[in-house]
Amino acid sequence: MNQSQSAHFPATGYNGRLEATMQNRLHDLLRPLRHAASASIAELLQQIETTATPQQLNKRINNLQSKIWNLPGEEQTLLRERLADILAAHILQSKQRALRLEAAGWLRLMTQAAYLPHPEQSFVTFVTAATRNSHIDSHERAAYLKMIVDCFWPFRYPYPAFTWEVFPANSVFYALAPLLSASDDYTQSMLIAIFSELPTLDENEIAAYLLPIALQWAAHSDSERRQRITTILARMNHQDALTALQRLQSDADPFVQSSARHAAEKEQRA
Repeated sequence: MNQSQSAHFPATGYNGRLEATMQNRLHDLLRPLRHAASASIAELLQQIETTATPQQLNKRINNLQSKIWNLPGEEQTLLRERLADILAAHILQSKQRALRLEAAGWLRLMTQAAYLPHPEQSFVTFVTAATRNSHIDSHERAAYLKMIVDCFWPFRYPYPAFTWEVFPANSVFYALAPLLSASDDYTQSMLIAIFSELPTLDENEIAAYLLPIALQWAAHSDSERRQRITTILARMNHQDALTALQRLQSDADPFVQSSARHAAEKEQRA
């Protein structure tokens, strides 16, 4: 055997065994680190659950986000769903207005970023927060209603992050309908914006409250209100709504006319 031949040995089996040995050792070395990281995340979630101020909440959620960022997607989703549950508890149970609103802001952000695979629960939380009788004033209620409007964004064309299969059921919004008849202009405007997002508006739990307000807006001197209400009129299978929509197609304001015609044509195609 010459020198050049003696320098080349079959190394495939050796390399495979070496790689397996190195991987096993690496796993052994990383196992305590992973356990520590998991424990740290669990501790952070517990700290978020017991947080007492908006500042603490922000700091701890940011810390959690940085720790889970490089985890597999499924693990991130599970942890974020747990975080959403904790935020919902703060929104619905905390006696501090500032903490409730801060938690709500984080839940809105997570929903808009499509971090939660089942966004309906976020809508349920915000509707519950907006319709409870204690702890909140009209300004806080209006804030929750605005957050509901914002949470529809991920469903919208041209860059939807959610499919229509996970769009919240109409029943989620039933509790909001009674607010229509006893609210200030801003709150009523937010409610109209919310119901404009729903695909149908025929359930009596909604229509009984929404139809009278929709007819008032359809005859309002403010052309912006007449224009905005056309979508709702088109989605209500009621003769008075259809009559009002037909009248708005001949409105003196060309923008109202255009909106009414577009709404009617869209519903006919649907």
